[in-house]
Amino acid sequence: MAARADRHLLYQRGVQSPHFDAELLQQIYHQARGAKALHFREDFCAGAATLCAWLEQGEAFSGEGCDIDPEVIAWGERHNFAPLGAAARRAKLRVADARAPSLRAPDIRCAFNFSCWIFRERREMLEYFRGARKDLAEGGVFVVDMHGGGEVFGEEEHVTDCGGFDLVVQQSGVRPADHNADLSLHFRFPDGSELRDAFRYRWRIWSMPELADILREAGFADIRVHWCVDQEKCRYEITESGSNDPMWLACLAALK
Repeated sequence: MAARADRHLLYQRGVQSPHFDAELLQQIYHQARGAKALHFREDFCAGAATLCAWLEQGEAFSGEGCDIDPEVIAWGERHNFAPLGAAARRAKLRVADARAPSLRAPDIRCAFNFSCWIFRERREMLEYFRGARKDLAEGGVFVVDMHGGGEVFGEEEHVTDCGGFDLVVQQSGVRPADHNADLSLHFRFPDGSELRDAFRYRWRIWSMPELADILREAGFADIRVHWCVDQEKCRYEITESGSNDPMWLACLAALK
C-alpha cells in the first residue's frame, strides 16, 4: 500500500481540515470586522485545499495560494482545482515564496499547519510579518496557527488514525538553545507497509509571546488569541490567558 500511495493526498487527508479552516477564518474575520471576508490568500498552501473550500462559499469569493514547491502546486491544480470547474477561475495558484506580494490585496491571509515556523530566525519572521501587513487590504486580518504546552518539545511519535492509514508525526533533534528541531511525517498502512519521511521539515518551535511581539513590531496593533477549547470539535474562543494544557492549539489573528 505504501508503494502505491500518493503522499500529497495522504497529507491532505491526514493533516489538513480545509472546510473547517475556511469556516474558522470567516469566523475570525467576522468577529474582528463584523462582515464577511471575500478575497483570501493561503500561504504555504500545498495543494490549496483550503483555498478551494473558500471558493465553494459562493461566486463572490476569490483568492490565491502560494507555495515554493512546484510539484505540489501542479498536484493541487490537477487534483483540487480541476474538479472545481469554472469556480477555479476565481483564484490563482502560484509557485512563489510566502514573502512575495499578492496579486490582489487580500481581506484575510493565513499561514496554517505551523508552516511559518520554517522561518527560524527572528529577522526572517519579522520580514514575513511586515510584508503580510503591508500586503493586506485596508482592515485586513492575518492569521497564523500554533501549538504549545509541555509536550511541544517532545520527541516521541504521535500517531493519528486517519481511516485507512495512520499519520505518524515524529519530532527529533530538539535543541533547547535555539528551539530548532526536525519534523518528519510518516504514513502507516493496514498491510504493515510504511511510507517513511514522506515530508521532512526543519523548524523553530516558537512561543506565543514571541510571535505576538514580532507581529506588533511588524506594525499590527491589535493581536487576538483564538484558543482551541475543543480539539475534537475544532471549537475556538477568544481568550487573554488560554489554559496550561500539555498540548494546546491556538490562532493569532493580527488586525491591520
